Amino acid sequence: MGTAGWAPSCRCASRPRSPTPTKPAERAGTACRQRVQLGRILRPHVARPGFDARGISRVRRIERQATEALMNMPVAPTLPALPAPSRLRRLLDFGAVRLCLAFVVTALAGALTARVLHAHTEGLLHALAPGFGGAAAALAVYLAYVRLVEGRSAGELARQRALPELGIGLTGGAALVALVVAGLAAAGGYQFQGLNEHPGKLGAAFAEMVFAGVFEELLLRGIVLRILERSLGSGAALLLSSLLFGLMHLPGDGFSPLAMATTVVAGLFLGAAFLATRRLWLCIALHTGWNFTLGSVFSVAVSGHGLPKGLLLGQLSGPDWLTGGSYGLEGSVLTLAVLLFASAGLLRIAVARHHLRARGQQQGASKIAQR
Repeated sequence: MGTAGWAPSCRCASRPRSPTPTKPAERAGTACRQRVQLGRILRPHVARPGFDARGISRVRRIERQATEALMNMPVAPTLPALPAPSRLRRLLDFGAVRLCLAFVVTALAGALTARVLHAHTEGLLHALAPGFGGAAAALAVYLAYVRLVEGRSAGELARQRALPELGIGLTGGAALVALVVAGLAAAGGYQFQGLNEHPGKLGAAFAEMVFAGVFEELLLRGIVLRILERSLGSGAALLLSSLLFGLMHLPGDGFSPLAMATTVVAGLFLGAAFLATRRLWLCIALHTGWNFTLGSVFSVAVSGHGLPKGLLLGQLSGPDWLTGGSYGLEGSVLTLAVLLFASAGLLRIAVARHHLRARGQQQGASKIAQR
């Protein structure tokens, strides 16, 4: 038998190609094309001397086996169409709606819980429960919001780095206040007068500062900065959340443009702490450590809210731009300089870790939290 006229037996060679076969007819056409390709591969071998009819028969047997194997392939399953999102889900896709919802429910949970515990507790519980209970309620509602509305785990509250960052934050906040007081004392603006024999209730003061730190950081960094960042980018979100932080501290005794600028920079500093770690623990602890050390250790007014009785007694003297006046050290130009320097350091860490986002860029918080 001659070999010159041999060719793969297929009547579908000229048909257009189709994607992955999912139906029997499509698989049959694909099988024909496979036979044509097999024939093209084997044609040089068929044309060699000594390739007789038995070789051709063997080739066609291989073709039939390949065709049968392809015909017996399972049909790819057809995936069901996804249901259309509900009106509520489409509404929650808007960043402004999510921001307002998260802000309102978290604020109400924390504030109402603290108020109820303050009104219905006595003794030691009356001192500790409002602060710690309000903070716990705000955290619980925030976690529920993230799970139910955003449909994700709260990587910004990941537990694996919570204790180290809380410790660093409390220590760092206290150290920054001590640095400002030391600089002010060196400039003659603070005179140490000894220990306070009758300090205020430090436990109650610490619980109050924990509530303030958790409450404000959840609202301004966990909600405002994080949600605005999705549409505006890290830079604009950081500036807007810092401005809102400054406005939330109004009014206060001794308020001035310098005090407003320093408070806004404090918001910038806390926002930079969030961006550097992509978690809330560090900024919560920095906020708490700063406020507690300022009021309950050095007996200095915190954002213009009275003169607390702390562990140490001291006297501020000098111009308001140096001491902050009745607003406290948060209205001092020295505090402004220290916070600007600290903010620059934290932002540099955020840039080095590639934690800053451009406008419209999104990244899974759970992946970031594992870094």
